[in-house]
Amino acid sequence: MKNRTWGLCCLMVLFFTSVSGAAEQFTLQRSIKYGIQHSPILQSEAIKIHQTEMDIKAQRGRFLPSISTGYSRNRIFSQYASGSVDEDYIDQRNSVASLKISQELFAGFENLNRFERAKLTRSYQESQFEMQKIDLVYKIKAVFFELLKTRYDITSISQKILRVESDLASARAFSDKKIAPYFYVLQAEADLEEAKQQLLKTQNFIFQYTERLKRILGLPLNPAISVAIEFDDNFEIPLNDVNMETNQYIEKALEKRPEITLMALKADMAEKDAAIAKSRYYPRINLDMGLYDSDKDYDKNTQNDQHNTYWSAGVSVQMNLFDGGTAHYNIERYLLEIQRIKKEKDQIEMEIKEEVSVAIHSLSEAQKRLLSVENSLIASHENYTRQKKRFDARIGTTSQVLDAQAMLARAEAGKGQAILDYQMAMAELHRAIGLSDLPGVTPGPAPELNGHIKPDLEQ
Repeated sequence: MKNRTWGLCCLMVLFFTSVSGAAEQFTLQRSIKYGIQHSPILQSEAIKIHQTEMDIKAQRGRFLPSISTGYSRNRIFSQYASGSVDEDYIDQRNSVASLKISQELFAGFENLNRFERAKLTRSYQESQFEMQKIDLVYKIKAVFFELLKTRYDITSISQKILRVESDLASARAFSDKKIAPYFYVLQAEADLEEAKQQLLKTQNFIFQYTERLKRILGLPLNPAISVAIEFDDNFEIPLNDVNMETNQYIEKALEKRPEITLMALKADMAEKDAAIAKSRYYPRINLDMGLYDSDKDYDKNTQNDQHNTYWSAGVSVQMNLFDGGTAHYNIERYLLEIQRIKKEKDQIEMEIKEEVSVAIHSLSEAQKRLLSVENSLIASHENYTRQKKRFDARIGTTSQVLDAQAMLARAEAGKGQAILDYQMAMAELHRAIGLSDLPGVTPGPAPELNGHIKPDLEQ
């Protein structure tokens, strides 16, 4: 009995340990990988790619012959007959069974052009998927960096609260001894309450960014999974050197951006549409073959019953001589569409050049500001330390300590913002040149709603 009790206790401990274990940590790279695999947006784009593959197979079927079969049976009753018509030849039962094979020999290259257009549509959808993936990676980075910056702010605000509490205690002690006026105690208390309010507001931002990131990644709305996930990574990363000229980045962007590929594919698709419209001017040639079994059964004159089985084969040619100019104007419309696409491509190229130039300039400015804010933070921290020592030695004032504290808090907040601006500038540069961190990852099945993260997410 005692052994059973100890065994049951051990099982209970193991169960609660597995359920209430440490939260599953999602780094930035892991979040990007998970988002690409499970984001509903990318899964929708992947389904569109599969749809275009079905279109290709459907268009391929146009090259194959069509086979059909049919059967008809009818009954004819004579109601009235006059002249040389014998009603014995009217009351009858007819049945016809047929098997037909039809092969299109020539259709003005319409089937070929439709097949090639279907392949272009698949390539177009693949580029759409790539564009959505780049945009998704940027969104994940943006929200992830905002979350990390908010956590950095909480650390900074918490340190500020500790400093203000220490300054408040000193101000109260000096005020009780009539060394400093009570005004400084009130000022310190106001600063402390303001810092606490700021902390609460920042904690709310953490919840908002966390929930937004879960939505972007496509995480299941399962409380067990939501509680078991924590997004965290290194916010202060080493600076990356931009070792290429702006023109080199622009050339790289024009090569890699999916929008450029999309414009080229749209122009090719418009050309195929024009060729399909032009095919209406060509003759259409069909080959038809059939096997027929006909049975005619007279009600009264049975000696003339007929039963025939026969083959038939023939070639038909059809050509549209006049359609009111429909095909002509459709062709002209598609040619104008090609010109419009080229102009749109020129506009997109100018926008890409602008995005790359702005991203590089923002990145350079953020790097310089990071160095400046780091020096400012060092100076502000040293100033606060000196003013604190002067105040403790009774040769400084409470006002000087509070001012130094406020300056240090602004410097810490400025560093967090500078780091965020640098991270965002780097993410914008990656998006501008058409890069995603994990280009080989494709969307996978939706995650299981079992309260646990799949083991294939391990880095």
